[in-house]
Amino acid sequence: MATELLGYARLIADYNLNALPLMEYSLIDSAVKGRGHRAKNGQTVLHFSSHYAHDNSLTKHLQFALKYEGVNLYILSLLFAQPIQANLESWIRTSPASSYARRICFLYEWITNRKLANDFSVPKPERYVNVADGKLQFVLPVGEKDLRFRVLNNLPGTAEFCPMVRKTEYLQSMVAEDLRAQVIATVANYDQDLLKRAANFLYLKETQSSFEVEREKPSPNKAQRFADMLKQANPKVPLTERRFIELQNITIDPRFREFSWRSHQNWVGKDHGYRQQIDFVPPRPEDVSHLMNGLIETVSKIATTPATGSDTSDVYDPVILSAAVSFGFVFIHPFMDGNGRIHRYLIHDVLARTGFTPRGIILPVSAVIVANLDEYIDVLETFSHPMRDISDYDPNVPTSPATGNDPECFRFFDATPQAEFLYHALKRTLEEDLPKEIEFLLGFDRAYSSLNQLMDWAPHNLELFIQVVHQHAGTLSLTKRKSHFDWMSDVEIKEAELAVRQAFDLET
Repeated sequence: MATELLGYARLIADYNLNALPLMEYSLIDSAVKGRGHRAKNGQTVLHFSSHYAHDNSLTKHLQFALKYEGVNLYILSLLFAQPIQANLESWIRTSPASSYARRICFLYEWITNRKLANDFSVPKPERYVNVADGKLQFVLPVGEKDLRFRVLNNLPGTAEFCPMVRKTEYLQSMVAEDLRAQVIATVANYDQDLLKRAANFLYLKETQSSFEVEREKPSPNKAQRFADMLKQANPKVPLTERRFIELQNITIDPRFREFSWRSHQNWVGKDHGYRQQIDFVPPRPEDVSHLMNGLIETVSKIATTPATGSDTSDVYDPVILSAAVSFGFVFIHPFMDGNGRIHRYLIHDVLARTGFTPRGIILPVSAVIVANLDEYIDVLETFSHPMRDISDYDPNVPTSPATGNDPECFRFFDATPQAEFLYHALKRTLEEDLPKEIEFLLGFDRAYSSLNQLMDWAPHNLELFIQVVHQHAGTLSLTKRKSHFDWMSDVEIKEAELAVRQAFDLET
């Protein structure tokens, strides 16, 4: 079976680019008729028959890549650092009507901030073409016109931060399900007073789960600060450096508060005393400001016009944006401490800004993260492990600069795995966790009413009885009876247990 690399994979090989592994790559496969794809070692391999073979030139591989693989800003940024400017100028000069030449030349100037020669002219009758193909990747529904190359810049970000997400079968199916409409429909089934109470439970649950992800049991004050921060996810408050600093100060111990983006190289891993195990090296401190400015501008650019009706075709998908921004933040790691919690906060912040979640309602996705911690770690490691393999840093010499952790890796990462994980978490939260929490409150209200009519209770005892009996599948444990309810008779306990079981429809 004869095979030959195509597109971005061939460009990496031909130009000896020191690139992270591609999540998707193409090759000619003589055993294939037409086209096909398959998963292999965590990558998607696109197979093409020999009919798709072409001459081995820079322009042909770029054209193939745009047509079948989409816009890979990361690989293009590495390629554009090579001495190929003359090749691109010759391409646009000889083929000014080519949509592929126009798109690539636009991307060259957009990524590098360097101008190509002006001795070409795109024919005025040529229609504007999108820079990125919306059939292959998630893009802005309306692009900004570029008169020079007659293209529409529909990239979902800036030249300082623009993760791309591929339109996998799973993501397309999730977008078609319209989870936002399901959130609105679910919320509409309950009265506002109940929803306000449910929201308080959900904020608490998200707080507890977010700390549990890091295997930490917070003090009541620390937990309350985080819950209050979640409640402050307000679309009207812009994300700025000052806002991020406020968030960092809220989430951690006052002794470790920071007052700007980090100015030192940090790393993620374990310190065994005699040696350090480095799992991930974030970008160098001098690159953090540019990356975070790009992230902030991307949120401002996309999330300023949230969907208000049932038709969301004219907006960028909010879950895709939330994944790109929240995971992009934790990869950049702009602070020395508190990055993980702010990362999980950003999921809710962006969903609120885009109108995905109604004001005052939160979807406790961290509970799903805790329940699927291995999957969460895997989706982080799809980025961190390849970065670890190309990075080098010695924590024992903190003043020495890290290498390999170049800004392009964080600026233009493929956020497809992160988007798929977040969609999975939100679907599970919406279909299971949110209804479960609201039904618990309804059962709690029924139990409270029944028990209150049954007997007089000391302050807080009634609520505690409901909680411990519900947690113990409808019965009061001997330990809890001795510690809190030794004043109740056997008959009273049996009657109260029955009332709780009936209120929550628990089986005996």
